[in-house]
Amino acid sequence: MSAKKNYNQNKQTVAPAVIKVRGARQHNLRDLDLDIPLNQMTVITGPSGSGKSSLAFHTLYAEGQRRYVETFSPYVRQFLDRMDKPAVDRIDGIPPAIAIEQKNTIRTTRSTVGTLTELNDYLKILFPHLAKAYDPRTGEEISPDTSDSIVEWCNSTLTDDTTMVLFPAYLSADTPTSDILPLLNQQGYVRVWQKGEIIRTDDKKASLSGTKDLYVVQDRIKISKRNQNRLREALEKALEIGRGHCALLDNSNKPVRFSEHWINPKTGFTLRPPTASLFSFNSPVGACSSCRGFGKTIGTDLTKAIPDPSLSIKQGCVQPFTTSRGAECQRDLLRAARLSNIDINTPYSELESHERHWLLEGEQDNPEDAWANGEWYGIRGFFDWLESKSYKMHVRVFLSRYRAYTDCSVCQGTRLQPHALCFKIDGKTLPDLWRMPINELRNWFSKIQPNQSKFNSSLGHAITEITSRLHYLCEVGLTYLTLDRPANTLSGGEIERVNLTTCLGAALTNTLFVLDEPTVGLHHRDVEQLINVMHDLRDKGNTVVVVEHEESVMRSTDHIIDLGPAAGEQGGNIVAEVSGRQAQQKTITKKFPDSKTLPFLSGKVRIEPPKSRRSGKHYLEITGASQNNISNLDIVLPLGIINCLTGVSGSGKSTLAYDIIYLNLAKQLDLAATDEAATIKSLNGAEHISTVELIDQSPLTRTPRSTPAVHSGAFDTIRQLFSATPDATTQNLTPGYFSFNSGSGRCQRCLGNGYEKVEMQFLSDLYITCPECEGKRYTTNALKIHYRGKNIAEILAMTITEAVEMATSIETSSKEQRLLKKITTTLQPLIDVGLGYLRLGQPLNTLSGGESQRLKLCKLLANSSKSDSRLLILDEPTTGLHFVDIQNLLKVFHRLTEVGHTLLVIEHNLDVIRTADHIIDLGPGPGKDGGKIVFTGTPEKILSKKTETAKALRSAPIAKKTTQGHTSINSSNYSIQISGAREHNLKNISVDIPRDELVVVTGLSGSGKSTLAFDIVFAEGQRRFLDSMSPYARQFAGQLEKPDVDRIIGLPPTVAIEQRVSRGGGKSTTGTITEIYHFLRLLYAKLGIQHCPKSGEPVVSQTPEAIKKQIKILHKKNKNLLVLAPLIRARKGYHTDVAAAAAKKGIKELLVDGSLTETADFQPLKRYQPHDIFAVCQSVDQALILGKGNCNAIPYSQATNYQSQILSFNTARVSAVTGKSFEEPDPHHFSFNSHRGWCPECRGYGTVAASFGRSIKPDQFNSELEAEIQEELIHSKLKTEGSSLPCPSCNGTRLREESRHVLIHGYPIHAINQLSVLNAIEALGKWAFHGRENIIARDILPEIIQRLHFLNHVGLGYLQLDRSADTLSGGESQRIRLAAQLGSNLRGVLYVLDEPTIGLHPRDNIKLLDTLESLKNRGNSLLVVEHDDETISRANTLIELGPGAGTEGGQIISSKLQKPNIATEYHRRPLPKSTSKNGWLRVNGCSANNLKRIDARIPLGRLTVFTGVSGCGKSSLMRGCLNKAASSKNDTKNIAYKSIKGFGNIKHCFEVDQTPIGKTSRSCPATYVKIFDTIRQLFAQLPDARVRGYTASRFSFNNTDGQCPECKGNGRIKLEMDFLPTTWIPCEACHEMRYNQPTLDVRYSGKNIGEVLKMSIREATEFFSSQPKLHRTLKLLNDTGLGYLQLGQPSPTVSGGEAQRIKLVSELTKGRKTVRKGAGQKNHLYLIEEPSIGLHQQDVDKLIVVLHRLVDEGHTVVVIEHHTAIMAQADYIIDIGPEAGEKGGKIVTQGTPEHVAKSKTSRTAPFLRQQLQNQ
Repeated sequence: MSAKKNYNQNKQTVAPAVIKVRGARQHNLRDLDLDIPLNQMTVITGPSGSGKSSLAFHTLYAEGQRRYVETFSPYVRQFLDRMDKPAVDRIDGIPPAIAIEQKNTIRTTRSTVGTLTELNDYLKILFPHLAKAYDPRTGEEISPDTSDSIVEWCNSTLTDDTTMVLFPAYLSADTPTSDILPLLNQQGYVRVWQKGEIIRTDDKKASLSGTKDLYVVQDRIKISKRNQNRLREALEKALEIGRGHCALLDNSNKPVRFSEHWINPKTGFTLRPPTASLFSFNSPVGACSSCRGFGKTIGTDLTKAIPDPSLSIKQGCVQPFTTSRGAECQRDLLRAARLSNIDINTPYSELESHERHWLLEGEQDNPEDAWANGEWYGIRGFFDWLESKSYKMHVRVFLSRYRAYTDCSVCQGTRLQPHALCFKIDGKTLPDLWRMPINELRNWFSKIQPNQSKFNSSLGHAITEITSRLHYLCEVGLTYLTLDRPANTLSGGEIERVNLTTCLGAALTNTLFVLDEPTVGLHHRDVEQLINVMHDLRDKGNTVVVVEHEESVMRSTDHIIDLGPAAGEQGGNIVAEVSGRQAQQKTITKKFPDSKTLPFLSGKVRIEPPKSRRSGKHYLEITGASQNNISNLDIVLPLGIINCLTGVSGSGKSTLAYDIIYLNLAKQLDLAATDEAATIKSLNGAEHISTVELIDQSPLTRTPRSTPAVHSGAFDTIRQLFSATPDATTQNLTPGYFSFNSGSGRCQRCLGNGYEKVEMQFLSDLYITCPECEGKRYTTNALKIHYRGKNIAEILAMTITEAVEMATSIETSSKEQRLLKKITTTLQPLIDVGLGYLRLGQPLNTLSGGESQRLKLCKLLANSSKSDSRLLILDEPTTGLHFVDIQNLLKVFHRLTEVGHTLLVIEHNLDVIRTADHIIDLGPGPGKDGGKIVFTGTPEKILSKKTETAKALRSAPIAKKTTQGHTSINSSNYSIQISGAREHNLKNISVDIPRDELVVVTGLSGSGKSTLAFDIVFAEGQRRFLDSMSPYARQFAGQLEKPDVDRIIGLPPTVAIEQRVSRGGGKSTTGTITEIYHFLRLLYAKLGIQHCPKSGEPVVSQTPEAIKKQIKILHKKNKNLLVLAPLIRARKGYHTDVAAAAAKKGIKELLVDGSLTETADFQPLKRYQPHDIFAVCQSVDQALILGKGNCNAIPYSQATNYQSQILSFNTARVSAVTGKSFEEPDPHHFSFNSHRGWCPECRGYGTVAASFGRSIKPDQFNSELEAEIQEELIHSKLKTEGSSLPCPSCNGTRLREESRHVLIHGYPIHAINQLSVLNAIEALGKWAFHGRENIIARDILPEIIQRLHFLNHVGLGYLQLDRSADTLSGGESQRIRLAAQLGSNLRGVLYVLDEPTIGLHPRDNIKLLDTLESLKNRGNSLLVVEHDDETISRANTLIELGPGAGTEGGQIISSKLQKPNIATEYHRRPLPKSTSKNGWLRVNGCSANNLKRIDARIPLGRLTVFTGVSGCGKSSLMRGCLNKAASSKNDTKNIAYKSIKGFGNIKHCFEVDQTPIGKTSRSCPATYVKIFDTIRQLFAQLPDARVRGYTASRFSFNNTDGQCPECKGNGRIKLEMDFLPTTWIPCEACHEMRYNQPTLDVRYSGKNIGEVLKMSIREATEFFSSQPKLHRTLKLLNDTGLGYLQLGQPSPTVSGGEAQRIKLVSELTKGRKTVRKGAGQKNHLYLIEEPSIGLHQQDVDKLIVVLHRLVDEGHTVVVIEHHTAIMAQADYIIDIGPEAGEKGGKIVTQGTPEHVAKSKTSRTAPFLRQQLQNQ
C-alpha cells in the first residue's frame, strides 16, 4: 500500500467533537440546547417522567437512526423501525444511532442467544476446522485421505516393499467387456487388477470377468525415500482419475482402499463434507429436514401425562391410566414393572433416569411388538395406539389435552441434520456446546488447544472472537444463559445486555449507542463488570448515551445530564451538567440547587430504613417446588409484610415468584392463568389471602382515552356534578353526556380525542390538535355548562393537586359534598405517591413505566379494606425510577401493608432490600448453581452472612472506582483494520484503511478493488449495523452474508454509492428516483384542495359543527347574512316543482339566479337556460338537510353578484355545481404507477403511439402485471423509434383529470413536476402555511426543498422533475444518488463509492471531488474505487491492488502509475475534404431531447469522439440521431433530425452499450462470443469422444446427455425449505463442473470441458494458441482487458463495462468476416458509449489499440468519452455544450484534438490541452 500526502498531508478534524442539539422540544422538553461529547459516555438521569427518554430515544436516537436509514432503499425503509422526526430545531454532528432497549420484540424461536451474539456463526466456522467425524454406528473416526496422508501410511506400513498404485475404473454401463482392455491400452495403461490377478491390456488373449472390482494400475513403485515424489504424483493422479478413490496393493495382494471423501471404508457410511452451512440450523444445508431447524414439532408431550411427579406408579402418576380408558394400561404397567424390578411405590421424580425412560418409551422401539410379546409398550405406545383411533372425535379431544411443542424425534431437539451430529470436538457435538451455560462454555474453550497443523489465521480469529464474546456475556452477568436459549424467552434486561455484547462483538465504531437502564435485572455484584463493558464500547470509538439511575454507573461516567426538577410539565429542563467525579463533591449541590440527583450522589441525602420491622401473623407454605433450576424447594412466605426476593441474576427469582407462587396460588384460588404452574408437593395458608396479583410497569392503556381521572374513578363523580348543574338540568343532560368516550357532548370531528391523526404514509403519522374543539374534546354546547366557574375541559386540565384543593375548599349541600369527598378520596392516594402533578385529563399512554406502576398501586390503596388481603407480586418495581421516585414508592409499599396486603418484591436495589421486613435470598450462584434459598430473615441478620447480597449491603454506598474523565481514544481506532481477506480473488490480504480521509482503491480491472471495497468493507459495515437492529427489520433489509475475512475492526456504519446500469422503467422520472415526487404526492394528498374540473369550484368537506362556527363568525361581520341551501345548480327547466317542494318544507324565500323571490310568488323560468336556485334557510342545520350536505352563505347586499361572492360549505366531498362526488385525496391519486392516479388513456406514461393499433387493452392479458410488462416493452420500443406523441387526454402530465385539479396555492402537482430543479426551489420557497396546515407541512416541505437544493449543489439544477429516468446520462444518475447522501447530513459514516467519476466530464469531475471533500469534512470517511488521475491525486491514501487481474490479482502492491505511450504508435489520420461526398456522414437539424437543431458530420473510416459536460446532449446525438439515421439510411425524414447524407456507405451499424449479455447463469462470455461452439466441436473430434460416439452437443451443459443430472448443468443446486432463505450450494456430484462424469472423462491436452470453462480468458488464450479460430477471439478479449474473466463465468456477474467490451469483441468478430479494404467497399459503423468505464490506465491503453485496429480495418468508430487519453487519440472530436440541459445541445467546436484544444469557449479544451502536452 502506498500513501499519498501531496493533497492533504495531515488528517483534518473538521467535524465538531460534540453532538450539538438546539431547540429540543420533544414531549415535555423545554426548548433545550446542549452539547453531548463524542466518543464519551454520557448518563441522562432525573426523576421518572422528567424527559430522559424523550431526549435520549425520541430525539437523539430517532434522529441518528432516521438519517442513516434514509440511505437505504425505499423498499427496505418501509420495514425498518419508523422513527418520528423529533421536535428539534437542529442536531449537528450526530453519528448513526443504535438503541439498546429493554424491549424483547422477538417472536421467532429461530433466534437464540447464539444467533443474536453471532457465537453460532463463529462456532460453525470452527467446527469444520477442529471437529473429528465419527461413524454413528461403530464410533470409528472418519477422515478423508490425501496424497500426503497416504504417503505417510506407506512409509509406516510398506517401507522397502514394491506396491502398485491403483484407481477404480469407471466405465459406461453399455461398454462391451471386450472393448475395455483395448480402450485402456489406447489411453496408455498397461495393467489392470481384478480379483487378485494382474492383467495386461496389450494381451489379446486376456479377458475380464465384468467390470466389478476392476482397478487400473497407475504405477508400480518401490516405497523408499528416493521415490517419495514419484509416489505422491502417482497417488494424486490416481485420486484425480479415480474420482477421489484409489488403492494400494499390500503384501497379501489385497487392495487397501483410500478415499478423499468422508467415508468409512469398513461400513460404507458416507458423511457430507463439513462446511459452515452444515452446522447452521438457519441454512437448508444444516437444518433438520423434519423440524426445519426449529428443534420442536407439535406432538404428544409425555410429561403432560405425569402432571404430579410426586406420585408413584402405584398411586397413579400416569394420569391417563387413572381413567376408564386407561385402566387396562395401568394393570399392564404394574405387571411389567414387577417383571422389570421397577419399584412401583417410589415417586416418579425419584426414579432413576433409565427407569423413567422405561416408563415413557417402553422396552422396545416398536410398541406393537412389545405389546404382542407381553412386554411394556410405554406411555408413548399408548398414545401411538390412540393416534390410530383419531378418526373418532372424542379421541381427538382427549389427545388435544396432551398436545404441545415437543423435541423433534429426528434430531432430538438439536435442530441439525444427523450428519452434523457426527462431528465432535473433544467428544462434544455442536448442540452439546449450545446447551452448556456460558461460564462453563467459556472454561471449556479456554482448554481448547488446536492442532498446529490445522491452525491458521481464520481459526485463530474465530477462537478469539468466541472467547471475547463469551467473556462479555459473563461480564454483563449472563453466565447462566445457554446459547440455545430462545431469544423470545429472554427478559427485557437480558435482551438488552445480550444486544450490548452483540454490539461489542460487532466492533462498530463512530456509532451512537443509546442504552435504556442496562443495570435492570442485574445484581449489584455484576454492575461494575457492566460498567467496564460500556467503557469498552466507548473506547472502540463510539459515543455511549445511557438512561440510568444506578449510582455506580453515574459515578463512572464521563458526563451526566440531570433533567428535572420534577416530572411531566414540571420537568424537561437541564438542572445539572457535571462529570461523574464532580457529582460526588459535597459542594456540588450549591451550584445546582434544583437537582434531585446530586444530593444522593454526593452523600448528602439517602433513603433511610424503617425504625422497626413488621413480622408476619400468618404464613404461606409451599413444599417440594421444582421448576427450571429450582428442585424440591420448600418456601415459607410471611403474610402482611414487605418481602424482598433477591439474589444474583439467574438464581431463579422469577421462577419462584411466578411459576411456583403465583401460578399455584392462581390455580388454588380459581384465577385464570395462561401458563402451567410449577410442580409442588403442597401449598398451605392460601386461605389467608383473597387473591394474588402481578403488578408490573406495563402501560395501563395504549390509547389516549383513559386518563388519571377515568382510571381512579373520579371522572364518574365529576360528570355527576356537571349533570346536576342548573344548565344541564334544564337541558335534561345526563352524566353520560359529558363523557368524551361516548357521550353526545363530545366533539364529533375528533370523537373526543382532542386531536386528529394524519397518516403520513412513509413519514411518521402526525397528531394535530382538533381545529374544531381546539383540543378540548367537547362541543361548544357542552363547554357552555360550568361547575363553579369552570367547564368540563377546564376541570380536566387541572392537576390532581389543584382538583383536590378545589374539592376540599367548597362548602355546599350534603349530596354535593358527598360527591366532592368521593373525588378527594379517590385522588388523594395519587398525591401521596408523588403523582399530584398529573393532570386529570392527561392520557395514560403518555406516562412513564414508574408512573404507571404507582397509579396501579394507588387504585389498590383507594379500594382497599381490612377484609381484602391480597398478595401483590412486583418484579423489579424500581426499574426506571429515580432516588426520589423510589422514596415515594416505598411509602406506597408501607401503606399497602398497613391496610393488610402482602408484598413480594423481586428486587436488586439496595434501598428496597434495606427497607424490607423480610428478605429471601436465592443463590448461591446463577443457573444450575442457584435455585436454593441461602438466607431468610431481616436485613439486619443478613449482614453477618457471606451471600452476594450480604456483601453488597455491607459495602460502602459510594463506589470507589470513578472515572478520570475520558477524553481520547486509542490512535489505532483511527483506521479500519482488515486481517485475512480472502473474498473472491483476494490473497489473504491485511490492510489498514485510515478513517476520516479520502482513500482511493485502484488497480487493474478485475484485480479485486470492488471485492475489497464493497464485498468486504461495505457489506460487513452494513451487516453489523443491521444486526444491531430488530430481527423483523433485518429479514427485509436482505441478509448480507459474512465475507470471507478473518477480522475487521474499527469499522463504522457504511453507505454504498454504486454504479447502476438500470435507470428504471418508462415511468421513472427524476422526481421519483430522488423521492421528491413521493413527498410532493404526500403534500398534495394532505394539503391539496380538490376543485371541480367542470366548474373550478373548491370541494371541501367539514363537520356541521365547523360550518356553524364559520357562519357564526361571518354573521358577526355582516348581520344581513343569507344562509342558503343549493337546490338547483346550472340546470335547465321551468323548475316550478323545485319551488313547490321547497314551500312544503317551510321555505318562504328563494334566491333564483341572483334575485330573491318569495316561494309563493315563484314563476316558471326560461326552459332552455341553465339556472341556479337556493333556498333561504333559518338555520345551518336546515340548510344542510335541504342541500344534502351542502350549504352556502352570502351577504344580502351581494346576492345579485352571487356567482363570485357566494361561499360554499360541504359535509361531503361533492361538487355543488355538478353533483359529482370526489374521493378524499390519497398519495396514490397522484401516482402514475397506480390505476388510482394514472391517466386512463396513456396509463401513466404521458405518451401514446403516433399510429393507432399499438395501445394496450388490459383485458387482453391474464393479469394487470402481465399487461404492464407488455406495456413497458411497447413504450420502450416507441421511444426508441421516436413514434410516440404526448397523450391528448392528459397532455403529458400522466395523471387522471381529478388529480390534475387538486391545487395548493393555485398550483396543480403536475405544474410543479414540470419545473426545473432551480425553478421548483424558487416556487416552493414562497409557499407558506398556517395552523394545522403548517404542522402537516412541517416535515414534508423542508424535505422537498432540501433535496432540491442538494440536486442543485451537485450541478443538476437544470433537470426537470418529470424528466424520464431512462434519458438521464450516467453522470447525471451518479450525481443524483450522491445528492441523496448529502441530504442525510450524517457524521462518522464510511461512504463507499464505485467509480463516481464515470460519465463525468473533467470539469464536472472537479465539482464532484469538491462535494466528496465536503462529505469528508463533516467527519465522514470515504473509500473510493477509482482509476481517475485527478481523484487519485486528491486522495489522502492510495491502495493499489494487483499485480494482475482475476487469479493473478488480489494482492496489495506499490503504486506505479504509468502514462500512456499510444501516441508514439499511432499517428493522426488525415480527415477527408469537407466537400467530399463519400468522406462524411452528415446529420442535419438534430433536435433530439435538448439538441438545438445542430448539423453534425462524422468522417468515414476515422475514430471520432463526442465530448462535453455531463448532460450536454452527447447521448442524444449518438443514440437519438446518429443511430436512427444509420438504421433508416434512406429515410431522410425523422422527428429527431431534418436530413441525412452519406449513410449509404455504411453496411451495418453496431451500437455497443452496457446492457447485460445475459440474465441467467447459463449464459457466459464463451457462449456470447460464440467460441464455445468451436470448443465443443474440438472436444467432439477427440478420439476418446469419437469412440464413445459423442457429438458436439454432448459437451453443452444445456444438453441432458452431457450435463450433470443432479444440478442440470448449473454447477450449483438450489436448496429450498419453508421458513428459510433459498440457498445455492456447490453440486457434490460434479463438484461445480456442470457435466456428468463420462463427459468429463474426455480430455483435451489434459483438461476436460468443465476445467476449460473454469479457465480465465488469459489462460485460455495460451491454452488454445494452436487453434487459430479460438485464439483470435480470445486474444481480442484479452487485449480489451478482460483476461481475468472466466470463460464460463455467469453473465449476471459481469459488470456493465465488461459486458460492453465483450459485445465489442463480438461485433469485431462479426465485422471481420466481410472486411475488405478498398474503393467502394462498405464497412461498418460502431457506436460505443464510454468504453473506458471501470478500466485501469493499462486497460485503457489496450482499449485504444482495439479502437485503432477497428478503424485500420476500414470501419467508422464513434465514441462518447470523457477520458482525455482517448480524446487525444481521436482523429476527430465534436465538443457539445457549452453547459448541460437547456443550456447545452450546441456544437461548441469540432475538429482534430489540437484544434479543439485551442477553443476558448469549450469546457473540454483546457483538459485536452493538458493531456496533449503530457503525451
